[in-house]
This record gives sequence, C-alpha cells and structure tokens, in this order.
Amino acid sequence: MKSHMSIFALLSLLVIALVAGCAGNLPEPERFRILDDNWGKSFESAKNNQILNPEAGENLEPVTGLDGQAADENVEEYREGFRAQPAEEVINLNLGTISGIGGR
Repeated sequence: MKSHMSIFALLSLLVIALVAGCAGNLPEPERFRILDDNWGKSFESAKNNQILNPEAGENLEPVTGLDGQAADENVEEYREGFRAQPAEEVINLNLGTISGIGGR
C-alpha cells in the first residue's frame, strides 16, 4: 500500500510539473509584443530559403540551353501527355452492410 501511495505521489508531481511547464510565464502584453515583433518572419525566412540565386535578375546575358526546335518538341510531348489519358477503371468493393447502424 505504501508503494502505491509513493508511485501515486510521484506521478502527481510529474503531472503538475508538466502542466506548469506548458503554462505561459510572461504577462499578456509582453507575449503580444513578442508576437508583433516576429510577425511574418517565418514566412519571409521560408521564402528566402527557396530562392536559389537572389541576383538572377541582374544577369542580362542570354540563356543557353535547348534550341527552339528541341524545346518545341518537349512542350508538345508534355501537352500530348494530357490529351491521351486513358479512362481509369473504377473498382467498387461491396463489403455488405451492418444491421443496426444508420438508424434503420
């Protein structure tokens, strides 16, 4: 019996510590000020991390790569992939019904 009480007391203290750790310890105006100071920084950080070359717009040299004919063939193959899609086969599995469900 004594061991059960000590385990219960230990678990109670653990729960109290976890709940206290989740509680905010800053006054409400301070929390709002911190939120306002950091508003939008996560979005800006994610956007900037996705930019490969920030100075790309300053490079005015022509782009080299595919010639016009090869690029045109690639675009046409891409478009043909959308035109000639076969209809998908629909498979319905009837697993029966369960009586008493659905209010009947």
